[in-house]
Amino acid sequence: MKIRTKIQWYSMLFLTVMLLMLSILVAIAFFWLSLQREQEFLEEQAQLIEENVGLTGRFSDIEPMIPDDGMVRIYHGKENAVSPFTEEKELLALKTKYVSDDDFEMSKIDGEYILTYRLPVKNKEQQQGVIEVSQPIESVIDHLAMLTVVLLAMSLFVIFLSIFASKRLATLILKPVSIMSRTMVEIEQSGQFKKIPLPDKAKDELEQMGAAFNRMMARLEQNYYQQQQFLSDASHELKTPITVIESYASLLKRWGKEEADIQEEAVEAIHHEALRMKELTQNLLQVASKKNLSIEKVEIVSLCRQVARNFSQTSNRIVQVIAKPEEVTYETDVNRFEQVLIILVDNALKYSETDVTVSIEVSEEVLMIRVQDQGVGIPKQDIPHVFERFYRVDPSRTRSTGGSGLGLSIAKSIVDSLGGKIAIESEVGVGTTVNISFLIKF
Repeated sequence: MKIRTKIQWYSMLFLTVMLLMLSILVAIAFFWLSLQREQEFLEEQAQLIEENVGLTGRFSDIEPMIPDDGMVRIYHGKENAVSPFTEEKELLALKTKYVSDDDFEMSKIDGEYILTYRLPVKNKEQQQGVIEVSQPIESVIDHLAMLTVVLLAMSLFVIFLSIFASKRLATLILKPVSIMSRTMVEIEQSGQFKKIPLPDKAKDELEQMGAAFNRMMARLEQNYYQQQQFLSDASHELKTPITVIESYASLLKRWGKEEADIQEEAVEAIHHEALRMKELTQNLLQVASKKNLSIEKVEIVSLCRQVARNFSQTSNRIVQVIAKPEEVTYETDVNRFEQVLIILVDNALKYSETDVTVSIEVSEEVLMIRVQDQGVGIPKQDIPHVFERFYRVDPSRTRSTGGSGLGLSIAKSIVDSLGGKIAIESEVGVGTTVNISFLIKF
């Protein structure tokens, strides 16, 4: 069953039940109030007879007090001594009942409902008789029947209107859902990313759902194109070393067995390109890796000094560490934190010929780490893109240094996972500074 049909049927069923319950309550309230009024009238008549006539049974005195189409009966001291006063002979068929406490009774004679009130008459705590007043309540029944017909007619009219109202309501509610469903079908058929047109004024849950759908589609579209770009760049990066390896393998196959120089050159080239491919595949795996963090307390200054010492020994360049204060403890994943330092220091050494400085500073509950070089720098228009995968400021220079354009992208991904921020300041011919900041929790 369609949602539109469910809304129509459920709303109509709910309204029908509510109208039925309301009609029943109104009818019960009307009947109860009308019956209370009739009881009060009979009670007043019985008390009036008691005050003015008593148990004498003088018909001339009682006649004005007999209800219309009703009956008065006087019980003289005992049940079988009864004096009836009425013009309605069928009421004489009512059963006699001698009571010691006043009460009401509903009877039915020849299909007609009769309400009876009995009032005991006492003198000095001794009962002398009973005054009984009876009256048909057909007028109450007729009014109740008329009210029931009116309520039924009005309920049917309201239900009839609710059919059109529920259709309108279903259309209003499901319009954004229908548009969303149609858009999804169009996306599935065409393979293109589309968004739902949203009204400017609507701020309800359906509009929020449509806005969430549009944000999701925008993110999917962005991820799709990033994936396509990633595959294209990865294919391009892998194509070059594979081509080189294939060329030198063919050269070895043709001439390498006889020419020692060619053999040495080819092996060296193949080995170099194989190392490049190994580094590239490791970087690609790192980009795709989603390992859980292993958080522990780390002494940041000593970790930075260790990384700097390793690079100083392998590169024959000075990597200086300046720390204020000399000891800084921070909870982080030590392996990933170290990997970020390695990437940044390695980049600084690749693109500069002078020493590299690593600065550590704690200010206003923020841990700031700066990796600074005095190298070639980065043009201003390229700075916003340096964290993109495979982005290279100068492809020819990067190729000579062996870079793949993934280092800064990996560093940013790791810093983000550690809850930090990374930014770059650079000027061509002056140098580059990479700033990493973490909020310290005390």
